[in-house]
Amino acid sequence: MTLRSTIGLIRSGLITAALFIAAQIIPIGGATAMIFAPVPIMDYALGHDDWLFRSVGAVALAAAAITLAIGWPAGIAYLVTFGLASMIICHMLEKRRPFEMVVMVASVAMLIAGTFAAFAAAGSPAALADALRHSLSTGMTRGEQFYRMLGMDNPLNAETRATVLDVTVRLSPALVALSAASTVLLDLAVYWRWLDHGRIGYRLFTDLARWSAPEWLIWVLLATGFALFVPVTAISTIALDGFVCVATIYFCQGLAIMAFYFKMLSMPGLARGLIYFVTAIQPVLAALVCAAGIFDMWIDFRRLKPQSPEAGSFGDFL
Repeated sequence: MTLRSTIGLIRSGLITAALFIAAQIIPIGGATAMIFAPVPIMDYALGHDDWLFRSVGAVALAAAAITLAIGWPAGIAYLVTFGLASMIICHMLEKRRPFEMVVMVASVAMLIAGTFAAFAAAGSPAALADALRHSLSTGMTRGEQFYRMLGMDNPLNAETRATVLDVTVRLSPALVALSAASTVLLDLAVYWRWLDHGRIGYRLFTDLARWSAPEWLIWVLLATGFALFVPVTAISTIALDGFVCVATIYFCQGLAIMAFYFKMLSMPGLARGLIYFVTAIQPVLAALVCAAGIFDMWIDFRRLKPQSPEAGSFGDFL
């Protein structure tokens, strides 16, 4: 191991540790910085013959630094989330896997490992749910205190607050999974845009305006949708989380359809960003975009599929 490689190992491990620790000491910006914790390790390891040693070594160094700085629970939390994701991302990029596969495998691994670690820390699933409910309740109480400081009335009554808490707890697996997937996707985008310089040897992202979800995913959407009506709480909760995750994927496909036509119309970037923002925060518009992503499999809004010589599909009449 050369001196330059050793310095790179130390630098990537310490920068990663600093990004992760930032979430513990900086209220909002720290959480944003933590999202990019895998990037320094990706930059250090990818494109080298000894990428496996580099990625594992940098993750181990980062975990050790985090443990020394803020304690062993934080070190374990890093290992089962961002540390694990960093090694998986490096492995899959070196194997030239498509970005969809990288996002799915890394986020699922983070979700599974993080869930087991949380169960081990809490003692049982019920205790974990109670701890989550208590944390959410504390956060809502602080929010209400903030509203009162501003001279505003409490926007939630007791019944509404209980309903929000219950729904949030039920949706917590889906929210965690989507957060993990978004984190991996952002890390890939940052690395590909600014740090790759051809080191991984293939084009990770092609034209995202032409991106489509796999056709088999529609069966998962239908299965989870029908399972919502099963009169068993555990099954309906799992179905709800699965339905939200799959619907989010189709929402992304709907955004890709929007991007396709924005590109055709040469719409300015500022206008595109504003429309995307409004779409994301407006529930009705978001639902319409999600529906467009679902029906794109049959209607083919972007004409990406070859025209069928047979009649019988919506696309033949448009």
